[in-house]
Amino acid sequence: MNFDNKIVLVTGASKGIGRQIAIDFANKGAIVIANYNKSYNLAKELLEYNIDIYKADISIEEEVKNMIDYIISKYKKIDILVNNAGICNDTIIENKTKEDFMKVLEVNLVGAFLVSKYSYKYINNGSIINIASTNGIDTNYIYSIDYDASKSALISLSANLSNLSSKIRVNTICPGWIDTTMNSDMDIEFKNKELNKIMLNRFGTCKEVSNVCLFLASPLASYVNNAIIRVDGGKKN
Repeated sequence: MNFDNKIVLVTGASKGIGRQIAIDFANKGAIVIANYNKSYNLAKELLEYNIDIYKADISIEEEVKNMIDYIISKYKKIDILVNNAGICNDTIIENKTKEDFMKVLEVNLVGAFLVSKYSYKYINNGSIINIASTNGIDTNYIYSIDYDASKSALISLSANLSNLSSKIRVNTICPGWIDTTMNSDMDIEFKNKELNKIMLNRFGTCKEVSNVCLFLASPLASYVNNAIIRVDGGKKN
């Protein structure tokens, strides 16, 4: 599997799943643009992989437009878009403000919409892959009510985007628990409880999510469209 000279945009690529996806595409020959917002020190490390980095807050329309204009001006096209950027703000519902809730939606959902809106016209025989979560399907937590809602809506967004063009395949990856810095300080008792729900009895790795992303972007998945793929180790009944 190679992506020689394919232009790949990965949002939220400074760390975690997005970072692994960006590196893996670059290692397979792609020309990768890694979007980041605040984590410059992490993003600049991607330069070692010959990855182009671009700072933009994807919840701000003008910044998204400028990012896509930059990519098209420099690379003339986009072959693969991975909408990975996401945030969470886990708190008890009494402490969640409207502003907190809206910020999660603006990044996780509206951001993916904006990047897709300004990118799709430049994608021909390419792919859009949205990184949602099993939280958007059937793994719900009251502390992450805003995150869960955003990921459920992202799955719906994917379904609608798949109608944009017969030349663009749109698919959704829904990771379960993945070892990332986002959950590195998880309470051990809670973690053990969650592990007991997973058939493989472990958290996944960023690499395991990235592998599915590369598959979906490749010719091996040429007839896979509007699919929702769980990467969660299997959920016990």
